[in-house]
Amino acid sequence: MDEPTAVPRPWERSAGPGAEPSALRQIRGSAQALLAEGKADEAWELFVSALEAVLVKNRELELLVAKLRRERIGTNSERIDPAQLRLLFEALMDQDGGAQAQVDPEVEAKEDAELDREIESAEQAQPDPVRKGRKKDPGWKTREVERRVHQVEVEAAQRTCKDCGREKKRIGVDVTRRLEYVPAHFVEHEYHLEKYACGVCKEGVTTAQAPVQVLDRSAADASLLAHVVVSKYADHCPLHRLHRIYARSGVDIPVSTLSDWTAAVGDLVGPLVERLAERVLGAYIVRTDATGLKVLDPQSPENIVLGSMWGYIGDDRDVLFRYTPTGEGATGPWEFLAGRKGYIQADAANVFDRLFNGQVAWAVELGCWSHGRRRLVAMQETDCRVAYPLKLIARLYRIEHLADARGLAPEGRAELRKERSTPVLEKLKRFFATTRASEPPSTDLAKAAGYVLNHWDALTRFVEDGRAGLDNNLCEQQLRDIALGRKNYLFAGSHDAARRAAALYSLTRTCAQYGVPPLAYFTDVLTKLANGWSMDRLDELLPHRWQTGMLTSESPQGP
Repeated sequence: MDEPTAVPRPWERSAGPGAEPSALRQIRGSAQALLAEGKADEAWELFVSALEAVLVKNRELELLVAKLRRERIGTNSERIDPAQLRLLFEALMDQDGGAQAQVDPEVEAKEDAELDREIESAEQAQPDPVRKGRKKDPGWKTREVERRVHQVEVEAAQRTCKDCGREKKRIGVDVTRRLEYVPAHFVEHEYHLEKYACGVCKEGVTTAQAPVQVLDRSAADASLLAHVVVSKYADHCPLHRLHRIYARSGVDIPVSTLSDWTAAVGDLVGPLVERLAERVLGAYIVRTDATGLKVLDPQSPENIVLGSMWGYIGDDRDVLFRYTPTGEGATGPWEFLAGRKGYIQADAANVFDRLFNGQVAWAVELGCWSHGRRRLVAMQETDCRVAYPLKLIARLYRIEHLADARGLAPEGRAELRKERSTPVLEKLKRFFATTRASEPPSTDLAKAAGYVLNHWDALTRFVEDGRAGLDNNLCEQQLRDIALGRKNYLFAGSHDAARRAAALYSLTRTCAQYGVPPLAYFTDVLTKLANGWSMDRLDELLPHRWQTGMLTSESPQGP
């Protein structure tokens, strides 16, 4: 029996110069066979299908060439030139029962260019006193550092003019800078407390008052406790690594002691974090998202479980984290946001549905355009049609940039959105509606279109309210600190440790949002709490009201 003949691959060519490609020979042979059987219509369909495949491939190659040209130029811009847009629009699906999409790339480019000019004009209109009289940047910035001024004089022998022999006159000074690093060091304070007693009665010994301890039975000063907390939860340094750093400075503190200090600080600032939670719950808009955190659990078969860190962001950049042993909504947002009626901004995960349908709350949903565009971005290399909706979504963000450049209040921002963002949203909706109607439901593009259309009301509510944002990026940015931390310390030691970590992360991230130096903040706040700061005045210790100039000696005493 003869061996079966191997079917050549479509890209294989027959030997010899100028030979016809094997794929073309196959098409020709198949068409001739169909014609021989009298199936002219099927032969015609075969040719049309082959031609369509060639045209699609040619369009993809043209797009690839355009992309490589941009990379060769070295530009990082996400803009698409009109010539490339024309290629993309050729691939768009029909808009009117077979008619090609009526989109003019030149008009789209002009609209973007006009928007750019408006943004540039608005930015130039803003006062910028820093721009005037700006001196050469030395390459670094300093804040609240020790500054030493050294007067360097010209040697006496060089003050005489070599030509006429007369003494030179001082005409000014040149300023040059050097930045020195002085390693941190520990200072051990030893207090000798005097004791007095009556020499006659031999009763009633009086001892001088010792400095207040931040933690019971601990020699750690507030500054040291603050450094431990900031190192772990702001700088993502595991305690065993911090132990080695301290040892190099001459102090050997066991990791277990550092862990106990961290836990005690987490408990001490608990009331402060609860007050922060009240502010978040009372916010006009609450943004929320979650990330996982591994936690040691001896009761688990694998001795480790995956808990969740739920992040909540209030209006005034207040950041709150809540730890739950699982990712279930019952112990997360369903409990924390129960009964809320205001805005909640989140992604479209099913876990948040009960917050909007009345099962646990009657909140108003704000969508996230970052999630809406995420699936489109993932298809950039495989489907050229997504360039058009991505361009429109980028225009929505540039309109927000224009509002920022003009310094618009929420009312003015809402008016600008109604005028400029609404037409863009209409184009997006037409594109996604046409896509979902014409694409097979299983394709990635159809799924992306379905996602946007299913959440269209939530995604477009920002137009009516100038205080609402387009996305939930601010909340996701806060979760990055937890993601960085868990890469270093890998897991939390217990569920209680994870809860305390959530409290400390809440304060460090809120400090970051308000531009408050966390080391100075924790040092001052821990000292005040140790001195009996009144619980009625906790708001004064929150990052948004804290001041570095507040003297701990003036801290009011609690009852």
